Amino acid sequence: MTAPLEDVVRPRWSGLDLDFHQALMEEGQTPDGEALRMKAQDRFHFAEGKPFLLGPAQMVTAEYSQRFRQVTATYHRAIQAIVDASYEDEAVRRALSTPPDLAADLAADLDPANAKVHICRLDLMLDPDGGFWILETNANCPGGFVFSGICNRAWREFMEERGYPMPPALDHEEKGFMAKWFLEVIEADTGTRPDYIALLREEGGNRLELGDFAKHVRWEGIECDEIDPRQIHYDGVGTGPPTVDGRPVTHAYQKLGMQPFRKHRKNLDCFVHAVRDRALFVQNGQRGRWVGDDKLCLAIISDPDFRYLFDPDDYAELQKHVPWSRNLRLVPSDILEEVSRDRDRFVLKKGLDTRGRGVVVGAGVTEEDWDEAVRRGVADGWLVQEFHPTCWVERDFDAPALQRHDLALGAINGRLTTLFMRSSGELRVNMARTGRMHPVFMAADPASPS
Repeated sequence: MTAPLEDVVRPRWSGLDLDFHQALMEEGQTPDGEALRMKAQDRFHFAEGKPFLLGPAQMVTAEYSQRFRQVTATYHRAIQAIVDASYEDEAVRRALSTPPDLAADLAADLDPANAKVHICRLDLMLDPDGGFWILETNANCPGGFVFSGICNRAWREFMEERGYPMPPALDHEEKGFMAKWFLEVIEADTGTRPDYIALLREEGGNRLELGDFAKHVRWEGIECDEIDPRQIHYDGVGTGPPTVDGRPVTHAYQKLGMQPFRKHRKNLDCFVHAVRDRALFVQNGQRGRWVGDDKLCLAIISDPDFRYLFDPDDYAELQKHVPWSRNLRLVPSDILEEVSRDRDRFVLKKGLDTRGRGVVVGAGVTEEDWDEAVRRGVADGWLVQEFHPTCWVERDFDAPALQRHDLALGAINGRLTTLFMRSSGELRVNMARTGRMHPVFMAADPASPS
């Protein structure tokens, strides 16, 4: 019998700079610090109007500077290899989610240009001994890149004004960073620089970073509007570009998440066909987004039967950081019995769910609920993953009770550009539920020019 969750030891991750944390906690409780916190708190909101909660900033120690850069590049290569293999490798396709409502679209999407993973986020769980595990990828529409950079920049200026030395900034702190990288990707992939960009989102749906992103795009002298992709009209190759109310739309930033996409798929033929035909550019294309975001990619990286997909050195490196993971539908009977029996050791995840909705942590549910989740996981091919306990951190300046936390690494074309942390009172550490985001700085590695 396991101890109640509230009685579990609350370890801290050894990779955080406690001296910086203590200094920031003290400065953050001064009148000026409180004013900065309130300004940030009022600035960011989810689509449904609830605040995008923020916690105290953290500093990752210098020893992780190159380690995180290396693992980000290595993991991105692995995800790209899986996406590329999904065209023709039947074993890869069988191991992935590919629900019936997406299968036909993927089968018809044969252009390798639609397989590039331009932007993704790696979600890490941290070990008290300083290690870390990659639990999943977000190649869908990660919005934290914008807010984390803005928050980092504000805290950097605040601490520097008070005499604290700060490390070199990651890319996400640059003003207008999101628009700059997006335009660089467009020019590299299409050879053109647009004068108009559509910001695609569901009417009334999640538009988390779109307000700031639109401002950054306009700083570059480019027009943009938010549109629902159901408004797009497209007749096919050779008939002219896609249009919205008669205006050509050839480049778009896609904020439409997986769930609203699947909900509205029957009304999105023009959008899907335009992207497939490369008449409309969106980040990550279609295959890069749908396959790259699939949590079952972790099952492929973890399973030695798929090591042929990867560079041998990359494969060896990732085995240190990817927990045991499999497609539950494909595991042998003895493993299935073990998963069913020992729920405290495992987590189940729907492959394409987002915002923590499809995650079942065995340690946090009843035996009956776990049995039902296992049954559904076998039927639908969910990810089963080895459970790793979390480390803990203060949730806020004025309420310093400890909460579980993760660490997110943001990557643009495999380059580490972004760091932030999420803390939560739940086993599922997720911003859309009860979590809060913490800006994270990374101390400079004195052995590296970067």
